[in-house]
Amino acid sequence: KKMAGHMGAAKVTTQNLQVVKTDLDRGLIMIKGAVPGSKGGWVTVKDAVKKPLPDGVPFPAAIKVAEAAADSAPVQGDDA
Repeated sequence: KKMAGHMGAAKVTTQNLQVVKTDLDRGLIMIKGAVPGSKGGWVTVKDAVKKPLPDGVPFPAAIKVAEAAADSAPVQGDDA
């Protein structure tokens, strides 16, 4: 017999999943393969550690909100 207790709070790592495409308007990343966890849960995405990056890979993009705020910020200059 097993004792009753807490179960399922362990962190799960899935390696070498392929990013198919991104949707900037909705803030989504489309991943090929199974992603562990419940629907609506948080997922951390990192670059592969065990495989080298191919040539010409773009740097991960910043959050769209921060980029839009930087573009719309007023520029203060010396008009005198």
